[in-house]
Amino acid sequence: MPNNRMRYSSVEMLQGAFSQIGEYEFTQSAPGRLDALVTSTAIGGCLVYGSRVDRSLVITGQRPADCWTIAPITAECADGYYRGSQLDCGDLLLLDPAGEVFQHFRPGHSQNVISIPLPLAQRIIQAEHHALPEEIWGQWRVKSDPRVSLELDGMLRRALAAQGPTSVDGHSEDEFAGRVIALIQSSCASEHPRPGVVLRQRIVARAQELIHGRLENPPTITELCEVSCCSRRALFYAFQSLLGRSPGAHIKMLRLHEARRRILKRRHQRGIQQLAFELGFKHPGQFAIDYARTFGESPSETGGYAGPSVCIETPQRAILQSAVA
Repeated sequence: MPNNRMRYSSVEMLQGAFSQIGEYEFTQSAPGRLDALVTSTAIGGCLVYGSRVDRSLVITGQRPADCWTIAPITAECADGYYRGSQLDCGDLLLLDPAGEVFQHFRPGHSQNVISIPLPLAQRIIQAEHHALPEEIWGQWRVKSDPRVSLELDGMLRRALAAQGPTSVDGHSEDEFAGRVIALIQSSCASEHPRPGVVLRQRIVARAQELIHGRLENPPTITELCEVSCCSRRALFYAFQSLLGRSPGAHIKMLRLHEARRRILKRRHQRGIQQLAFELGFKHPGQFAIDYARTFGESPSETGGYAGPSVCIETPQRAILQSAVA
């Protein structure tokens, strides 16, 4: 299938695109309008996609339950963090289906990823490698193997560059998933997440649930500690480790992004101050200042900006649905 290229100028548009394949929430940590490019293609029943962003982003949520996702880490996406672990050039990130997402990108982050449908991956692993699939994808992990990481990234780049049904590296498309899995299985031993990392994920997940339920009346640090069953120090360390933010900064960012979504939804209506009050911002002037610092524009400018994404080639929705169907 021909590749698809989409450019997005806001986190809302980017989140909307990825919501077709998983439950994700995107927030940006640096001011200014986002410039994000997403390229994707369906090959051999798999979805291959690449992304490039010019702003620091934090992503939380949950991956789809029907796919096994693998990401090679190159120099263009190293120094990012996934679930509190810094990713180094040469790593391979193997992501568990339906797993929680806690990730933050630095400006200039560029990465290629492949998602393999579980029935296809299960068949290949059992038939070709005589292994139990759940032991391979049951838990997220990191492998450090620069040779394999570089080779896999090259395969994904060539797949994204191909136009129309064709062979990739001299092999048929139907063999693509098998070649990827064989490459992963030939790599070095994995590093599984340490118990402390798992505990930090649990702390942030519990806190996030309370925060999202009370954006209009944000919880205090005491309440977050109570719901997460942890100390103040552990709470701050978990948030900084997984999201690169303090709990207070993260709450503020989530509320500002929710305000932006509501402004865009009510674009042709008045009442930005009323909207700010609804979200618990008691001082309209400070709200406007914080908003401009975050998004590089005032709330009223957002209200007058339509900002559609730019489709450079084929529709994003069609290619995503065809790849995961």
